[in-house]
Amino acid sequence: MGRGSYHSNRAEFLSDEAILKYSRNGGCFVTTKKAIGFVVFALISLLIVILIMYYYGPTKTNETIIKESNDIEKLINDTINEEKSKETIRLPKSLYPQFYRLWIHPILDENSDRNFTFSGRVIIEINCVEDTNKIILHMDDLDISESDIQVYTTRQVEITTESQISNNPPNHNVSRREVDDVETVEETLTTTEIIQTTILEETESLLPSTTLPPDPTTNSTEPSTEKITYRTENIPLHIITVEKDDVNFKLKIHLAQVMENGKTYMVEIKFSGQILENLIGLYKTSYVDTEGNIRWLATTHLQPIYARRVFPCFDEPYFKAPFAISVARRTNLTVLSNMPLQQTEPMEDPGWVWDHFQKTPPMSTYLVAFTISDMKSISANVTVGPPVKIWAIKSDLTQAQYALDVTMELLPFLETFFDMKYPLPKLDMLAVPNFGKAAMENWGIISFRKSSLLFDPDSTSIKTRSYILAKIAHELVHQWFGNLVTMEWWSDLWLNEGLATFIAEIAITTLRPKWHAYSSVKVRDTYNTLNYDSLKSARSIQSEILTNAQIEQTFDSIVYRKGSSVLKMLNSTLSYEIFQKGLQEFVKKYAYKAVTQDHLWSLYTTSAQNKSLIPSTVTVKDLMNSWSMQSGYPYVTITRDYATGIAKINQTKMTENTNTTSDALWYIPITYITTTNSNVEIIWLENVRETTLNMTGISNGSWILLNIDETGFYRVNYDTHNWKLLIYQLRTGRIQIPVTTRGQLIDDSFALAESGIINYTIAFDLVKYLYITEPNYIPWYSALRNMEELRTIISNYEYSGMYDSFLLKLVKPMYNELGTETRVYDTQNEKLLRLHIVTSACKLRYGKCIMWARTKFYDWIQMKDPDSENPIKVDYRYIAQCTAIKSGGPFEWDFLWNRTRNPAIAPVDLQTAYQSLGCTYDPWLINRYLEYSLSGNISLEFIPYVWQSINHPVGIRTGFQFLRLNWDRIYKSYEEVYLVFNTIFHDFLGQFSTEADLEDLTTFYKIHQTDLKTVSGVLQSTVDRIKVRINWKTKHLESVVNWLKKNIY
Repeated sequence: MGRGSYHSNRAEFLSDEAILKYSRNGGCFVTTKKAIGFVVFALISLLIVILIMYYYGPTKTNETIIKESNDIEKLINDTINEEKSKETIRLPKSLYPQFYRLWIHPILDENSDRNFTFSGRVIIEINCVEDTNKIILHMDDLDISESDIQVYTTRQVEITTESQISNNPPNHNVSRREVDDVETVEETLTTTEIIQTTILEETESLLPSTTLPPDPTTNSTEPSTEKITYRTENIPLHIITVEKDDVNFKLKIHLAQVMENGKTYMVEIKFSGQILENLIGLYKTSYVDTEGNIRWLATTHLQPIYARRVFPCFDEPYFKAPFAISVARRTNLTVLSNMPLQQTEPMEDPGWVWDHFQKTPPMSTYLVAFTISDMKSISANVTVGPPVKIWAIKSDLTQAQYALDVTMELLPFLETFFDMKYPLPKLDMLAVPNFGKAAMENWGIISFRKSSLLFDPDSTSIKTRSYILAKIAHELVHQWFGNLVTMEWWSDLWLNEGLATFIAEIAITTLRPKWHAYSSVKVRDTYNTLNYDSLKSARSIQSEILTNAQIEQTFDSIVYRKGSSVLKMLNSTLSYEIFQKGLQEFVKKYAYKAVTQDHLWSLYTTSAQNKSLIPSTVTVKDLMNSWSMQSGYPYVTITRDYATGIAKINQTKMTENTNTTSDALWYIPITYITTTNSNVEIIWLENVRETTLNMTGISNGSWILLNIDETGFYRVNYDTHNWKLLIYQLRTGRIQIPVTTRGQLIDDSFALAESGIINYTIAFDLVKYLYITEPNYIPWYSALRNMEELRTIISNYEYSGMYDSFLLKLVKPMYNELGTETRVYDTQNEKLLRLHIVTSACKLRYGKCIMWARTKFYDWIQMKDPDSENPIKVDYRYIAQCTAIKSGGPFEWDFLWNRTRNPAIAPVDLQTAYQSLGCTYDPWLINRYLEYSLSGNISLEFIPYVWQSINHPVGIRTGFQFLRLNWDRIYKSYEEVYLVFNTIFHDFLGQFSTEADLEDLTTFYKIHQTDLKTVSGVLQSTVDRIKVRINWKTKHLESVVNWLKKNIY
């Protein structure tokens, strides 16, 4: 038996005599008194252990934690401050990379004991800008020993070969002497054992090569008898120590000699690492082919700080250099990289080859990319321009045509917009089976999630088509702005991403004018951004970055959406022509360089002032810095004196707490129209608190409307009489107010009411016009988005039914008018509006909608082959599936779950299914779903949809309990997957809305504070939103309920 099993003692079956006999041969026997003493001692020891555990054990620790400060904001701020490194995360600028020669050997071979590992070698040519005896590079999670590192400079050695001009055999006399400051004619580089050098020419290109001028002392009349050549010798620099900084991910090489300003040096490093399934660096992923076989591939995602996980490098956008990349592969796979393939060369190992790619232009490390897979491609039939290919797994290629078609439309548009041809000789676009971001703009080889690139040709989904078009446009803009011209540090990310977002919207508007995508997308983004940017935790889009965690957290919706919004405001202020010409000049002037936002503002200022587009006292830098260098935004209040005709216009920082004061000021170009004048006028608030507007020519019965088409990133408040005039105009003649501005009025009124600036009566009175006269999507979206947020709060109280009745009364007439079936003559506006109304009606449990959804779902169940046939239109699948799952049980849930196991399911359908499965109100099904996600049954890229899907009262309670009970497993699984952590702590926990929720979150944070350091910034925003909801009850619940009762709901 094993240890701890029961054993019989043979002595208990023996007589006393026998025992005495055995005792003489060994053993230990004690008296009864001693035995009792041992028992008492054991009991006392046990009691002591119990007391120690009680006072100092885990339970007591948790009790102590609970008794500590319950101010979670303070705890989070303390964590953030602790994380700030004493050493800057930036690299010194004493060295600058000139060229990278990179070899990577990934192993995707199940028969190899080194499967899912990689090895490599990099030679970095660096220019010394300032004397130093230290080389500092970035490195993270790579195996590198001191013996793997060489640092050397070079010198040229002359080789003179004398030869006789005669019939006699040649007599060779070779002499050597050192030559200083002479470029090489012939060169060699020391090879290393890790990977055999296979292209001599590329290796030699690490140093310039030219022919020396003739020696003027040579007598040219005599025949030459010497052949003079030069070769490079390496002069090693002695390495004293190699230091690895695991906190800042740095590799520090300390040298005995000082590297001198103006000279060139080489750093050669061998390295190896693991190919993990974590969606960052060089990672592995897989798919199941149509025959049921698992196929593995490896791909890269290096933005923002993950190139250092693949090879040692200067991993900052500022350090741009050309790359020559070689990747090893098995002959049955394909390698793609930034540049076209130059040469394939067999390796010594049978079945393996090296793929050597052409040298890239200077670029930042985060744009390096390569993929090893068995993907196939389709390509455009073009005679001019770069070859364009869409790559996907073989079974997905039928869904790649739409992406190819829109890319061939977008490329010429962007070439015209920037007045510059696409910068690289080819463009590959990859539908990666498991990709962490929606897309990534790697130069010349753009990676996408499958759902961001592939489109079923039989689908009529307007949402999917517009989404894919927007994603492709965004990444293509980066090929110029971001890749060709690069922001030198992540603090300027907002300009990089904001501009790509804004220009993509311009492209969509130009190429698809009937889609109205520009209006709907930009308005939705603006609403959401204004909401988040008013929180206390909001940071400026241009902010100091002190930790590596902050770099990752910089990639949030504020950066993309606010960046786009303030650039839209700049475009409106300067005019489209000036805005475009400035960008054209910018990309030409700073091509292949790293820059800051100030380089762009200086180009705009001169043009703007020459054309009197901005006041002479204002520069574009002043204007834009006021929006990018400080957090939040203003709300502009116009208060009319109806007796004098003079209006005061002032600005105040928008916050969730009206008791908070701020000295912040902005440069605001304010546009306006009136009842009698539809021509857009402009007045400036030039970084001042208040100005005046003469309205003596406007009657007291006429309204004024500010921020036309929401071109400015601010909210507008009016005096009570002007609000009433606008409400009356909406009810009697909405067309006189632009549709975008109608949505803005609704959004502003609810936000101002939430902050306590106006009463909710204004907001609710305003939206009542919707079911009377409004047929446009944007105002409806604005209203339902805001009222759904209130529903989240009110659902915790007994007035939930009353509030739902109000919403349903608003929605029902439009639902009955539009129905659930698309009509042939529907415009895009009507299609979007119908989808939104149906979604809201089902969420509000409208009987007709519930019946429609369940009927559609059961029709699908009855299909002979539900994996290939689905009678529900693509855009309506989420709400139909969600409604059926919510009102159904295990049978409906299992049916939908089984559809996700089909390898051939369309990417958008798989995403929709995961978003729908969490709609169940059965706690055990929610727990099972979360367990599935944690047990490897769902790809990493889809895990966020699981947590987002349980955003209802039952899901939130059940999900948080699962999070607490399984935290160790969750942390171990997703520690390096920021995508998942961000979703859990921003999207999921951001649904909390009560004091009890905040107390639970505080306790959880205190227990796991160390684990949560990387998401501390995200949690700041989450806590802010929870507190806003808690305060809303105290400030507004009574007034909202009174309005509902007064209006008989």
